[in-house]
Amino acid sequence: PNPFMYPRLQANAEANGFCVEYDRKSYPDKKAQDTAMSKTHTVPFKIVRGTLDDATNIPEAVLAQAPFDSILTSFALCTVRDPETAVRNIQSLLKPGGAFYFIEHVRQPDPKDPTVVEDNGVNAVFWGKVQDWITPIWKIGGHGCHVNRQSGLTIANIGGWKAVDYKSVRPVVDLQSRIMPLSFGKAIKADN
Repeated sequence: PNPFMYPRLQANAEANGFCVEYDRKSYPDKKAQDTAMSKTHTVPFKIVRGTLDDATNIPEAVLAQAPFDSILTSFALCTVRDPETAVRNIQSLLKPGGAFYFIEHVRQPDPKDPTVVEDNGVNAVFWGKVQDWITPIWKIGGHGCHVNRQSGLTIANIGGWKAVDYKSVRPVVDLQSRIMPLSFGKAIKADN
């Protein structure tokens, strides 16, 4: 959902052997299309501008390819307007038994949260309050990013999954890692 990340996404994908193509209907930037189409790589990777937090506005390029075996989000649920709706829409785009893989930065998990696999002694209560306090300001500079969302919990609480397995880490690397701990995991869609 954050178009400011597209150039980095393209560069990283191409550096790893992907052929990046922009969906022409949702991303009409001709320069980006020409750049992507002029390179030769072996694995296709399509960037579609849009969001999944509005069921009436899912990009055509996404709907045309559904249902999917798997869907991956990476630091995306922080910027959508309605994360619950986005997760439900992701689920609706999966085949029965399809996998939703995710890695998201989240609000500091509760100190006794059983999903935490790497703690490093971070004061979760304090840093969670810091996240709540800075989110209104962060959203402006971070293109809509909410640093205090509990994306792993949101995914787990949406019905319709056969299984949800996610973990959380609280690394102590720098200030940013204290503001943005991570949740990562996989949710498997129920077999109807």
